[in-house]
Order: sequence, then structure tokens, then C-alpha cells
Amino acid sequence: MPSYALRKAACHVLPDRWFAMLMYLKHHGRLPRTPPVSFTERVAARLGSPEMARVQDYCDKRAVRDLVAPKIGANHLVPLHATADRLTRDVWDRLPDAFMMKPNHGSGWFRMVRDKSAEDFDALVALSDGWLSQNFYYIRRETQYRHIEPCLLFEKALFWDGGDRLVDYKFHCFHGKIAYIQVVMRTPHKSRLLFDADWNRLNVRNKYPNEAAFPRPPQLGEMRSIAETLSAGFDYVRVDLFNVPEGVFFAELTFTPDVGADGFDPMAFDDFLGALWAGTVEASVSEMAAWR
Repeated sequence: MPSYALRKAACHVLPDRWFAMLMYLKHHGRLPRTPPVSFTERVAARLGSPEMARVQDYCDKRAVRDLVAPKIGANHLVPLHATADRLTRDVWDRLPDAFMMKPNHGSGWFRMVRDKSAEDFDALVALSDGWLSQNFYYIRRETQYRHIEPCLLFEKALFWDGGDRLVDYKFHCFHGKIAYIQVVMRTPHKSRLLFDADWNRLNVRNKYPNEAAFPRPPQLGEMRSIAETLSAGFDYVRVDLFNVPEGVFFAELTFTPDVGADGFDPMAFDDFLGALWAGTVEASVSEMAAWR
């Protein structure tokens, strides 16, 4: 993967739209259609677009807390221990033994600290300083991150079923309705399990295997209500939630998942999701039945 410095320099010679088209060609073996038709094409079309600049606060992991709390209740926010411009010894000393550390201005950057006494403080400073020194926009041209003022968040460590695995439920929503739910598993092998809104398994693969069994969560109804509440007003958004013994917690809103790089098998599912996005079909369980 090109270095951050190279990606940043490329922004001065390769316009966002060209970058998005070349990225799509690399991952799908063809250029995206114009205007976009499929889901992945529509995601790629969002890269560098002014439309995404308007959702900046929803992608700022600190600012979004104030936006979602009035809609779903502050009890669904992961408890926040502290925020800081930088990890210092003073901040470190005030943190509990276990916590999640992440920056507010990107995606995929996080570090779960399970036992503070076993951690190398200087190594965590270097890791977090690396996050803070980068503008996430330059990595994949996701405009929504470009002007977020970076900081660090230290949240309560959440664990699923008493273990150290945190399951992330990703609700893909079109026009305020859930089309499908994605559960990402990382052990023993990475997989993506796809279900419709009623937890029927979909016979669709999204880059990784869709084979492992996973139980229907008891709080599925509560999670669906939260996802549809938060997705209202957007033609497409992915609502990520955690479901742990303490309850259901908001994780983040994602508007350009995988920047449209990860395709579907069968490919027709990609066009079907594009039709949901366009509003020519509805995200109903009956419509999803064809993909079981």
C-alpha cells in the first residue's frame, strides 16, 4: 500500500474523481458506469464529493455523539472516560485499567487496552501521535473526514459474552429502511455474515466467506429501531452498533463503506442494492427473499 506521504502528494496531481475511478478499476476490473448504477459504483461516486462534506459531523466520532443522543438516548452512547488533544502521562494516569482508545477523525483506527499495567505507554503515544498527524481524507479521498479537527477519545471497553471479542453489527439502510445486516467475524477466520432485517441468512458473499453460524441477537428489535431512526433522512448510510451484556451501543455512521472496493457474489446483488439506493425498489423482507 502506498505510504501516507505518497497518497497526500498524489492529491495534487490526481483529482478525486480520477482517483475513485482508478480505485474502482483496480478492485472490480472495470471502470464504474456514469451515472452510477450499482451500490459499489454509487459509493465510489461519493469519494471527493461536496455531498460528503455536509455529513462531516456525523463522521466525527466526538461530534456525532451530540447528534445521535437526542434521537436514541444518551444511554446508547459508549461511556466516555476522557478526550484529549494528545495522550500524555496525566491523561494516562486518570484512565481506568481497561479502555478503548481511538481518534475521532478516521475509520479503522483503534486500540483496545485490556490491562493498562501490561501496556507500553511510549508505544501507545507513538501510535496515537501517528493517527493525529494524518488527515484521513488523503488515504482514500473520503471528503467527510477532510476538515475534522483531530483528537483522541477514551471509551469504556466493551466485551461480548464475557470474552474479549467485540461483535460489530452493521445495518445497511436505504431511505430509512434496513436492507441487510452484516456481522463481521475475525476469529478463527475473517468472515462477513449477511442477514436480512428478520435475521434470515442471505446467500450472498461480500469479499469474505459467509458461512459461519451466528445466533439471532435477543435485542435485534431494539437495534433495528435504532438503525432506522438514525438512518432517516439519508438515501444510504450504514449504522454500526454494538450489542453486549450491558446493552446496545452506537458505534458509528458510515457513508462510504470500503470506498466501494468490495464487490458481491452474485454481482446482481450489487445492482439490486443500487436500485434500493435509487428508490426504484423498497428494502422489504419480501424483496430480500430472492437473495436467501
